[in-house]
Parts: sequence; C-alpha cells; structure tokens
Amino acid sequence: MTFDLQKIAFTINTIVDQIGIPGFLILAYVTIKFKTLNGTCHRLIGIYAICCVLAKIQIIPTWLVMITNIQIPLWLCALTDTLPIAGSFNIYSLMVMIAIDRILSMFFPIWYSVRGDSFHTPLMYGISSLFPLAFITTVIITTAQGPTRLNLCYLSDLITAQGETNFHAACLVFNWITLACYIIMIAKVVWDRKKGLINAGRMALFKSIAIIMGIQIFGWMFSLTAYNLVDNGVFSNFSSDTQTLINLGINCVSSLSSTCEVPALFLSSSEHRKALFKTFGYEKKSTPVMVVNRNIMVSTQIMATSQVAPIRVG
Repeated sequence: MTFDLQKIAFTINTIVDQIGIPGFLILAYVTIKFKTLNGTCHRLIGIYAICCVLAKIQIIPTWLVMITNIQIPLWLCALTDTLPIAGSFNIYSLMVMIAIDRILSMFFPIWYSVRGDSFHTPLMYGISSLFPLAFITTVIITTAQGPTRLNLCYLSDLITAQGETNFHAACLVFNWITLACYIIMIAKVVWDRKKGLINAGRMALFKSIAIIMGIQIFGWMFSLTAYNLVDNGVFSNFSSDTQTLINLGINCVSSLSSTCEVPALFLSSSEHRKALFKTFGYEKKSTPVMVVNRNIMVSTQIMATSQVAPIRVG
C-alpha cells in the first residue's frame, strides 16, 4: 500500500475530524439527561451536537476506500454515507432554526412563555429536516440511475458535481441567514442596554451567545466560502499538490473551529457547566448559614455529589 500526498492529507483530515467527537457526545448526553437542558433551544442544540458527530464520521468510509485503492458500488456508498452526510447538512438548517427561536424569544416574549416544548421542538426540527431530506431524495435518484457503478464514495458521486455545488451554495445561504439573525439580536441588545431595559444577567447571557455564535458561524462560513471557491474552479490553475494542501487546510480549519464550539458552550453557559460537573460527579455546594448564640458561623465546602436535584432555570 503506497501513500501519496493526497492519501496523507486525507488521513490527516480524518484524524483531525475525530478530535471533536467526544465533546459533542458529552453535549448530547447532558442535554438528554438533565431537565434544565430540556427547553426547545437546548434540545435543538443537543440535536445539533448529534449532527456534528455524524458530520465528523462521514469521512471514514471515503478514507477507507481511498487507502485501500478499491472502488465500491454506488448503492453501498449510499448505504454507508447517506445518513452521516445528511446529518452534516442538517447542521446548517438547524443553525437557522436555533437563531429564529432566539429572535422570536427576544422580540416576542410571548413566544417564550406560551410555547410548549413537546410541540415546538418537533415542529422546528421538522422544518430544519427538510434540507437533509432533500439531500436524501437526491441520493436516491442518483443511485437509482446506476446502482452498480463503481466509485470512490465522494459526495459528487452521490449527488453529481452540480448537485454538490448547489448544496454547498444552499449551506452558505443558511449561514448568511443565521448571521443576519444574530446581527439583529446584537443590535437589539445594544439598543435595550442604552435604554436601560436589560439587566446584567441577560447581558451576560447574550455575551455568551455571541461568543458561541461567533465561533460557530464564522468557522462554518470560512469553510463554506472556501468550498464554493473550490467548486467554482478558483484554484484550478494551481498544481495538484497545491490544491491538495489547500483542501487539507480548509477541512482542518473547519473541523477544529467546530470542535471549539463545545468548550466555548460549557465555559459560557452556566446550565451546561453545572450539568457537566454533575455528570462527572463534582458540584460546588454551600451549606446554609448557622446561627449559634448570636454568632454567625458560615462554612463552605466543595464536595463530590450526584444526588442534588438540578435547579430549574428559565
């Protein structure tokens, strides 16, 4: 088995992609386990984490085909890769729905107070799932036209080169819509702050959202813009090795930026941070103030516990 530059670059990309999987799995786990994270927005973030895991494992079948120098029937490629790739496309439509949920909560407080999580979560995720369903439909149509055709299991094999370009363009549009939503949110926060309509707690919340969304949106936007440049042949005049290195850089930056979302979320969100501490059995607890003979005795300790009921927030 010989390794040329393309195989080495693809192997590096595959390894880098797997780095973020444990973090997203933990995020999905705490979202499912703790009631404080069972709101509509939190649930959508949990689904987003699962989609990110799918996005990171989608490269594995293609990598196996590449390093073994074999080609497989299109139907087998569709069977192994369709769901992970659909999950990766679902990321972009989910980002839009999460942003819309935040916008509605900010401008129409009644949305936050009257929505039922058991109804609105399936509704909003159902809307976001239309995009990956469009991808699955395209794969079925393409595969039906030549199910036994041998290929390397690239995305263009599943949906044609033009289809790949179209889906990348759609993802970029979703990214711009998400960015526009958060720009509106930031403008609203600045306006409310000038008018004295926002307290320190809400300000801290929106700062944490801005940090997370900054990493998320601009990381994905960088990669999507770069992918569209590649799709449109901007780098076609470069040598094959140079194009391989450019693609490696794009993929690694995209993967590492998405990996950074999880620690940013746990650092900026108190609910997620508390859930993480409880998951690993560590929680900060203060004992009540004790008054003895009019002398106030305060004792504070940090203890490992997993038996304290989570505090409902929001």
